[in-house]
Amino acid sequence: MIKPKFTAFVMGLCLCLGVSAQNPTSSKGTVQRTYKVEEPAKKQTSKTGPRIELTPIYGYSLNGSVNMYRAKFKMENAANFGGIVSLEIMPGTLGEFSYTRSKTTANYHDFVSGDKTNYDMAIDYFQLGMVKELKKGQVVPFGLASLGITWFNMTTHGVSDHVSFSAALGGGLKFFFSDRIGIRMQGRLLLPMYFSGGGLFLGIGPGGPSSGASISTGVLAVQGDFSGGLIFRF
Repeated sequence: MIKPKFTAFVMGLCLCLGVSAQNPTSSKGTVQRTYKVEEPAKKQTSKTGPRIELTPIYGYSLNGSVNMYRAKFKMENAANFGGIVSLEIMPGTLGEFSYTRSKTTANYHDFVSGDKTNYDMAIDYFQLGMVKELKKGQVVPFGLASLGITWFNMTTHGVSDHVSFSAALGGGLKFFFSDRIGIRMQGRLLLPMYFSGGGLFLGIGPGGPSSGASISTGVLAVQGDFSGGLIFRF
């Protein structure tokens, strides 16, 4: 006769073997499970520098004339060429340096003697200024203002050059075909200036001593140009 304790031991052993067959374990008796931990996606950041535009230009200059006491110095209108380098200093505002040259001839007419003399010359503009873009998009209207110098380069032998302080005001449009390439069209009013003299004063009045300074200046000639060129943007 089988003892009850032995019967219970056999039934328990069979039950353990059945559970072990359904749930395989490691040698230490623990179930091994593998979990795949996904790393959080790294945030991609794009770091770009300030916008730079390079624009070779070609156009036409209205070179004007200089009126003197007894004569007139007339500079013929002519083609011009040059280039512009623009750097974005804040959104929609660019600082830029421009250079243009117009090779022309000038006629000096002495009203008293009636003599007329022709001179070969070039007019070089070096300007540093600001450009304000009025909106964004493929078509960008803009305004500009700049200061610099104008070099009246007399290429005729024996005639002295003249360098003048100058200012420019203008505006135009930019047409962009892509993020990198576009066309710039502009017009400028060019004002080379002269300084005829200055003064310094010092005085004493009821309110105490006072001082000041004055400079007399004027426009040497009213000039202008119209130009355009291909924009390379970086």
